[in-house]
Amino acid sequence: MIDKINRSHFYNLIMKSIKGFFIKKYIRSPKREWLRYDSVFMIVGLIISVATLTIALAIFEGYETVLKDTIIGANSHIYFFDDRDGAMNEAKKERAGEFLDNKDEVVSYAPVVISQAMVTYGDRLHGCILRGIEWQKDELPVEYYRFISEGTGALHNANDAVLGFNLARKLNASLGDTIMISTPLATSVTPLGIRQNNLQLRVVGIYRSGMHEYDSNYLFVDLETAQAFTQISGYSMIEVKLSSDHIDRADYLSYLWRHELDGAYHISSWIDFNEYLFSLLEMEKWVIFIIFSFLVLVASFNVISSVSTSIMEKRRDLGILKAIGYPNSFLKNLFLQRSLIIAFISIVLGIIIGMGIAVILANQTLLLLQGDVYFLDSINIRFNLFNTTVVLAVALLITFLTTLIPIKSITRLNVTEILRNN
Repeated sequence: MIDKINRSHFYNLIMKSIKGFFIKKYIRSPKREWLRYDSVFMIVGLIISVATLTIALAIFEGYETVLKDTIIGANSHIYFFDDRDGAMNEAKKERAGEFLDNKDEVVSYAPVVISQAMVTYGDRLHGCILRGIEWQKDELPVEYYRFISEGTGALHNANDAVLGFNLARKLNASLGDTIMISTPLATSVTPLGIRQNNLQLRVVGIYRSGMHEYDSNYLFVDLETAQAFTQISGYSMIEVKLSSDHIDRADYLSYLWRHELDGAYHISSWIDFNEYLFSLLEMEKWVIFIIFSFLVLVASFNVISSVSTSIMEKRRDLGILKAIGYPNSFLKNLFLQRSLIIAFISIVLGIIIGMGIAVILANQTLLLLQGDVYFLDSINIRFNLFNTTVVLAVALLITFLTTLIPIKSITRLNVTEILRNN
């Protein structure tokens, strides 16, 4: 029994050593074999298709990540509105504050006044969203100071203002310029007729989040200035910032808090406003992945050609191995492992090249996104282990399945005919 086990173990060692010898021999083939059209097309095809797939996933992942980061940074996570359509009064603001002070999930909160207005500079006129904020707070519920690209975000004077980057460009306004805002929502009746409320402001900072919608519309002023200008005695809403591990639970928390407060407030979350957008992006990313995976499938057709040609060229070696007793399974594994090793090297090269091209695309300035269409105005990329693993696994699986097609011909090789012809 022991002798039988030893013989079996010795046989397996011999088989492995012979298999390793032939795999090394076939991989280290002469240059003329590596320069064959089918071998070159197989390697180049896999590299290009995998690089394309890597670039597509990196751009989609970067777009989704940066868009989510910008939305979460430029907006709060939960919003408290009055249950009626009017502004929130001081009493309701205090009640909401007492409630939020007892919540461990809450990092900060602050009231805000929001109104539509028209902003004028020189002969230029544009609509804007006026946001009155408590800029003095140590930690605002929005990352206001993070996006100040020029000047300052401090609004020390009542007529200080911060303009969105794109809005400033449309008005041709810069730091230190005096702009005028007006709104038909706040008018007063005088003996001379109806007078529209106007307010002159001095630009002290430029706000640039990278998201076209915000940079093209936002105009920030002090909270009291906004209340006086819009003639709102209360607040438009209360913005709430959550700790990082509760941001994705914002919709659940808003539902829970609404019931805890007996419906006294209308409470919404950032997910309520952006849920469908991110669901669509996630679906599009994997649809693109499936579509681009067909490039790998097309490239793998060259694997069939290359392996078939290699089998025909190695017919003499295969005939000798079959004649001395090596089974078809051994010979099939020989070519299968050889093809997978070459495919693995090609796929890894494709991933590396794809990452390099993606980095170049992210850093170049010739090709930019249309911010009014794609929300962001620059190409962003992100790499993660999961996406890279999926690309590697799918490409190897497709290569493995296509390699199985030509190696079936090994079973049909006639040993007698091969040896007679050679």
